[in-house]
Amino acid sequence: MQAIQSAGDEVARHHDTLVLRVRYLASPKPYVEAKAPPSETLATLKPVVLNHFGLVEGPVDGGRKEYAFSAHGVIQSNLNETLGDLAHGKHELELQLLEQFIQG
Repeated sequence: MQAIQSAGDEVARHHDTLVLRVRYLASPKPYVEAKAPPSETLATLKPVVLNHFGLVEGPVDGGRKEYAFSAHGVIQSNLNETLGDLAHGKHELELQLLEQFIQG
């Protein structure tokens, strides 16, 4: 007997992973992960992305340099947010990595 796959099965399989792109303005090449798990949080993603771009957060010139993700034009302050939540059911997610300089 041959199993019949429905379109719903195919869609469910597609969303086991996401195609993730993180763009950083100072770099011509984005960070790309072809099979990112939707359950991954921004907190676990951040050190990987910073390492990819050769960036470090911390004190600099009388202030502090920090990096934040932006999705759909909104800065993401909740690092417990998952990639799947940010993708809104889509198979691809693009984030921007923003550099912030905090004085004081």
